Amino acid sequence: MEPATKTTAAHAWRFLRNCLTGGVATGVYFATYLPLHHWAQWPQSVADNLGLLVGAAVQFVGARYFVFRARQGKLHKQIAGFALVELATLLANMGALWAGRSLLPGAYGESDLLVLGTSFAVFAGFSYPAWHLVFRRSKAEAAPGGAAS
Repeated sequence: MEPATKTTAAHAWRFLRNCLTGGVATGVYFATYLPLHHWAQWPQSVADNLGLLVGAAVQFVGARYFVFRARQGKLHKQIAGFALVELATLLANMGALWAGRSLLPGAYGESDLLVLGTSFAVFAGFSYPAWHLVFRRSKAEAAPGGAAS
């Protein structure tokens, strides 16, 4: 029974590392967006998109090296997979927010908590599981005598 408990604990710690990485990436996003928009007077869409790109880069590096520890994977394939997941995540967030605003009455549909809730639901239900595929180890790496040992 101990191996299952150990596996569950490992998954829980990985998820918490991913939440921490996401928090750092969000902080970097705001540290990029806010000065560009409020101090440098860049258009909001330009500052926002640049902040999102910088935050996504931090998320990728954190996911690769800290969360999934996927140093041996092919970098170009991981970048492409991560970008594809991020695009799908953006679309899923837009869809979830639209659905919430359409289905919930008045103030509930316009609540900032709806944005937070739908965003976390997409992260936990889609992005994080999809990143497992992006950063998975090959069978040779995962084997006890493989390259990852």
